Amino acid sequence: MKRTLFISVLLIVSFQTIQGQGLFPELRGYKISDDYPVYTPDDLWNYINGAADAYLQLGFIDLNIREYVKGKNIIKAEIYRFGDDARAFGMYSMERSPGYKFINTGVQGYNEEGVVHFYKDCFYVKIMSHSLSAKVNSSMLDLATLISSRMGGSGEFPALLRLFPSEGLLENQETYLLESVLGHEFLRGAFRASYEVEGDRFDIYLFSREDPAEVAAMAASLAGDAWAADDEVFRYAFKDGFNGLLYMARQGGKLILISGLPLERSSLAERYITLMLGSH
Repeated sequence: MKRTLFISVLLIVSFQTIQGQGLFPELRGYKISDDYPVYTPDDLWNYINGAADAYLQLGFIDLNIREYVKGKNIIKAEIYRFGDDARAFGMYSMERSPGYKFINTGVQGYNEEGVVHFYKDCFYVKIMSHSLSAKVNSSMLDLATLISSRMGGSGEFPALLRLFPSEGLLENQETYLLESVLGHEFLRGAFRASYEVEGDRFDIYLFSREDPAEVAAMAASLAGDAWAADDEVFRYAFKDGFNGLLYMARQGGKLILISGLPLERSSLAERYITLMLGSH
């Protein structure tokens, strides 16, 4: 029985490794070098040092690397795999900037000097070169398109992002946070979007679970004695030791938190909570 289990685990790991390696296409005029190992959570720090912590916190699974060589020009392609598209999006979104030159590769990508990065499905792809020539950059873009075409997924951002209202939304600043959201260890797995409305800058956090009890437990921990489990929509504003004033609302499997708005702007917080949860 143990031997069968060991063989099954080995086959799964081998399949996952092959799956990642199969995403690398041929690139016209370039030779492929595969001198890199497959990095896992156990040794990712050997490759990206301290930066590995952020990847590990978001559920990094493995990293496959190839180099494409043409004379003195080298293009390196890194494919980071995560547990799901939300986590891959989270890592990608942490490293993008609203001012980047975005491209329609994968779900979204960007092309800056010497780099092409994009995200799709459970993958975050980084393509880079020391060469700054236009031809090499064009080859990097071609490679990104070829890699993206080999990936599954819907080609769309996580569906929960569509729940965030568009009014005042600061574009390309949405992200996904897996651990210790707003500094609380019991708050895990939230999408965050930033807003600017009538001079007020604030953030909205969205937690969503199939099991409403998980959301109820988070809301109860935040609300303390004020928690009312029987409320169809529980709304509460309170001062939090980590973040100052927070507005919260829980309905079924969804929890909304808003930070950055003072008490005199409570009507604005309520308006956005209503937009996200519906009229109640």
